[in-house]
Amino acid sequence: MALRTSTDKEIIPVRSDKGPSSAMKSPGPIVQPAARGGGLQARLSTLAAPLLVAVAVQSVANLIFHSVAGRALSPNEYGALGTILAAMTLVAVPLSAVQTAAARTAAARGVTRSTTVRALVRTIWYSSPAVIAIALFSVPMAEFLHLSSAWEAFILAPTLLVAALVAVMRGLLLGTGQSRTVALSYLAATAGRLGPGLALAWYIGVAGALIGTLLGEILALAVSLFAALKAGPGASQVISARELVRTGVAVTGLFLFTTVDLFLARHYLPGGESGTYVAAATIGKTILALPAAAISIAYPKLVQAWNSSTGRRPTLRSAALVVGAPALLGAVIVCAVPGLLMTLMFGPGSFTESDNLLRVLALVAGSCAFVSFLIHAALARDSWGAFIPWAGAALEVGIISIWHSSALEISLGSAAALILTLMTLTVLELPPWLAGNPRDEGRSSQHDAQTPVAS
Repeated sequence: MALRTSTDKEIIPVRSDKGPSSAMKSPGPIVQPAARGGGLQARLSTLAAPLLVAVAVQSVANLIFHSVAGRALSPNEYGALGTILAAMTLVAVPLSAVQTAAARTAAARGVTRSTTVRALVRTIWYSSPAVIAIALFSVPMAEFLHLSSAWEAFILAPTLLVAALVAVMRGLLLGTGQSRTVALSYLAATAGRLGPGLALAWYIGVAGALIGTLLGEILALAVSLFAALKAGPGASQVISARELVRTGVAVTGLFLFTTVDLFLARHYLPGGESGTYVAAATIGKTILALPAAAISIAYPKLVQAWNSSTGRRPTLRSAALVVGAPALLGAVIVCAVPGLLMTLMFGPGSFTESDNLLRVLALVAGSCAFVSFLIHAALARDSWGAFIPWAGAALEVGIISIWHSSALEISLGSAAALILTLMTLTVLELPPWLAGNPRDEGRSSQHDAQTPVAS
């Protein structure tokens, strides 16, 4: 017997990584149940655990990848590699932001096979202009970043396409609570990058490392697409253009805010010193990996809490804890033993006199996790505050364009922009979330008993 809400809409029983519900008699859209109060913390922990483990493995593997690449390449070549990898993240953001939009849509309306196919086709169609533009402008990009060949910039084009497809598939899976499958996709990407990627980096150089990264993304796409296509038949759900644009602009600003210092360091600093900056930033920004995974799990719950007007405070607290704890722990560890980490990563005597630089970048990365958390809280309530990182990035560019005589000076400029951005977001976003109605909080358990939900 189907459950019905007060508006007499049918709710499909839930399916997740644990297998189909015993009450399900035929395949249908995959949806995720709501959780409130004490159940929220347990639900977030259960969903986040496999993804956090996979991302932790991927982060360690990335450090190994950079360690081997840093030993195989010259400081100037390694600086070029780090800049291109940062560019891959940056250019993929406007389209990979659909992961957030897809997760929101899937959490609210579930996922069907037709939804997956339509999302796949639309992503390819809408990503094509960006992919073609990158291919056409690969030569000037290579000149600006001082790369050895245009091919190293050209490979951004296919990487962008694959990254966009991976992002939308992961979003659909995360929105329906399939975090184990998403975790498997991260492990597949890691295997591809460490296997062929390292071998190609050693023999071919920068281009080989980039090809290995692309192969890893292709493996991740295979895993996530196969799982998403297993959804049952049903009506096709479309991610609205408004949601895509709003989320894309916000997340693009966030990624620009967290990566623009790498491009400026590469532009202003000599080759060897820019390599030192990229090496330190590689370790520092690894701190963001676990918080990013955590926010992808927490975001659908933030949307759910704001829309239902119940559980806002506990949801915000739980999300802040899941996102902030690993970020702060990682920053403390890096600040405690920066020299040891640089030695383990790149060998004795490599990138000397970088301890203070690494400490600053680690603190910046740890604090950026809270910027990401507040941006997603703003997205959940459709607030214009989600676009604040654009102003923060502009401020960062302005400060660094004036003060850039050394790697440490650039990192301090990035930190100054971060402090002002974080303070602004805190003032804008915390009051609305903390101003919840206590009586609504107290009635949440009674509401759960009377009104089943499917988002």
